[in-house]
Amino acid sequence: MKEIVCPNCGATFDAREPKCPYCEYINPLGAEAKYLRDLEDTRLNLDNVDEEAEDAYIKDIKSGAKFALKRIIVIVLLIAIFVGGGFVIHKIKEGKKGNFSDELLWEQENFPIFDEMLDDGKYQELMELLLKYGDEHNIWNWERYDEFEKIASELWGTPEEQEETGEDQEETGEDGE
Repeated sequence: MKEIVCPNCGATFDAREPKCPYCEYINPLGAEAKYLRDLEDTRLNLDNVDEEAEDAYIKDIKSGAKFALKRIIVIVLLIAIFVGGGFVIHKIKEGKKGNFSDELLWEQENFPIFDEMLDDGKYQELMELLLKYGDEHNIWNWERYDEFEKIASELWGTPEEQEETGEDQEETGEDGE
């Protein structure tokens, strides 16, 4: 450790000090060394600031993503509740009150009868049964419903054709027999 004598007060102090500790006279060599040390510290701190800023940026992105994910989950849940509630209300209005096992039993009991009637060509009787049960049960679940619908439209026409025929009969006064 090299010591110098202060030219102002005559005190001795470390040559690396930027100024005299007694009279605060500036030591140019020590001041320059301190300036260079401070400059290096600032450069290191700036490097750390970049890392800290990057960490803060990543943290902000993660918190934003979490917030967005929470919003999406809430929205999906609300949609599910709304759709599910609407479905339940629809079933209640239909009088089914969510009793799906009864509907399944009804289908297992009646769909084979419908199949047999379709195979035997008893189209009029089958049509009467479908009209009878159509409001109470999901006859559209019957696997051969589309097949019967095609046969029925060939025999009796489509509902639109039936409406037109009914209008023509009303205008001419015919009763269709």
